[in-house]
This record gives sequence, C-alpha cells and structure tokens, in this order.
Amino acid sequence: MTETKDTTSRRAFLSDAGRIAGASTLAGLALPYMHAAEDHTIQLALIGCGGRGTGATENALGIQNGPIKLVAMADVFPQKLSDSHGSLRHRFASKMDVPQERQFIGFDAYRKAMDCLKPGDVAILATPPAFRCAFPLRH
Repeated sequence: MTETKDTTSRRAFLSDAGRIAGASTLAGLALPYMHAAEDHTIQLALIGCGGRGTGATENALGIQNGPIKLVAMADVFPQKLSDSHGSLRHRFASKMDVPQERQFIGFDAYRKAMDCLKPGDVAILATPPAFRCAFPLRH
C-alpha cells in the first residue's frame, strides 16, 4: 500500500485562504442588506365603548413597559364610541391609531374590529353580559 502525502505548503494554504476570504467579502458587498423588521407592538381592539371598556383600555394603554396601540373600536351606539374615542385620544394620543374606517357601529361591529387584529393581539370584550355569548371563539 502506498501512502500519498499532501504537499501543500503553509504559504500556499494561506494564499488560497486569502483569495477565498477576499472573494467572500466582495460577494457580500454585492448583496443588498435586507432585514425583516419585526413589529412587537401589541394591538388592541376595544369592543364595548362604555365606561367599563374605556377604563379597561385606559389601563392597558397606561402600561409603560411595552409597545401597545389601540387600532380598532366597536360599539352598538355611535355616541358611546365617539365619547370613548375622544376620552382615550385626549390621554393617549400617541398610542392610538383608530381612524374613522376602524370605528365600527352595529351588532356586527365586534367582528369587524376583531378582523383588524393579528394573531397574538388583544380584543377587550367589554360589552354587557347579555351580548357576550354572541362572540364566537376563533382558533
């Protein structure tokens, strides 16, 4: 059996390694830098804009140790929604993103508000007890 010896010198190895490192660096410069920006903001939808719902939303928006934002509101009565929106906007303007198109009125308003949320977001269900059984659980 004949043994073959690899005759690569240290100088040749370092030269080859330098060429590979240089080519890798240049290839890296040609690729655009793209990072997926993660948004860890917890979005809220308020369903039931009376005193209980507005108070619960004030408590949620008052938390200082995490990004949180109100993105949708729903109620059966337009005046309740309007009053709640004005009160919350006065105290938490920077944490509110509820334009007119995400302010829902009517008996199906809860569904529209919940549709504005992503998985992991929070819906505050503050409707009177008689209406809570109408909310289907989603999986």
